[in-house]
Amino acid sequence: MNEIRRASLAQIAAMLDPLLQQATDLLDAERQDVSDLPDNIEDSHYGEHILKRPMFELSAARACLLEAVGHIRDAIAK
Repeated sequence: MNEIRRASLAQIAAMLDPLLQQATDLLDAERQDVSDLPDNIEDSHYGEHILKRPMFELSAARACLLEAVGHIRDAIAK
């Protein structure tokens, strides 16, 4: 990879770091909201399939973003 493309990838990685942090902060807040639910709601079908769903989706999105950042950093290093 030439240095111009490597520099462009480094810029992308630098832009994704704050997004990853923001996604982490949102996920932490969502987890806190879920843990603040009363046990009878958190453990119910409604809690499990409706209230926790955004947390699960955000967690999956964050994992994909983290993986993408890792791949970009690996590409920069090679």
